[in-house]
Amino acid sequence: MAITPSNNTPPVANSTAQAKANSNSALNRPDAATSGNAISQAAKAKQAQNAAILAANEKVSISSNNNSLSLLYKTALAGINKELEPIFGENAAQKIYDSGIDTSPEATAERIVAFATNFYGRYKELNPGKTEEDTLDSFLKVIGGGIEKGFADAKDILKGLQVYEGEVESGVDKTYQLVMQGIAVFRERMLEISQIAAEGSNEPA
Repeated sequence: MAITPSNNTPPVANSTAQAKANSNSALNRPDAATSGNAISQAAKAKQAQNAAILAANEKVSISSNNNSLSLLYKTALAGINKELEPIFGENAAQKIYDSGIDTSPEATAERIVAFATNFYGRYKELNPGKTEEDTLDSFLKVIGGGIEKGFADAKDILKGLQVYEGEVESGVDKTYQLVMQGIAVFRERMLEISQIAAEGSNEPA
């Protein structure tokens, strides 16, 4: 199932539809502008995007940490995919839908890192002539921007639902820390592999 929000978002629980209807009604009230709290078009677009992401994910209550991390995973992959599109083309990244899988911070972080770093080999092919370190740093900057955006979007949704606290907040924070650690480990491993390969090619025949 695609994780990138679209205009073809499938129907969801009545509670979600009602929440979106209430939100739209609140935005369109005549007294919104006169109260000095008018919401800009950009803010409306952001809200609609977050609602679409939520609608695609919300099969059950989002208030539990597991469901929140599932949403976080989807938004993180959506952010990574968006950053990779200029390099690999639209929808280059595989869209993954979670169903009944481990959504602990450790497992969620592992999947995010694996998903993001899976494109490194292809990225190297498209960017020849650079040192391994320069190529790595360039690639990690690209996916890093996607990861940051994904986490930020997920936090916005969870805060809007007023569930970004306690176990949910600590779970998101822990997942982010583990993702950063995983990216750092990936970088070190790639540099080690490159160094071993270089040493091997310099050995006399």
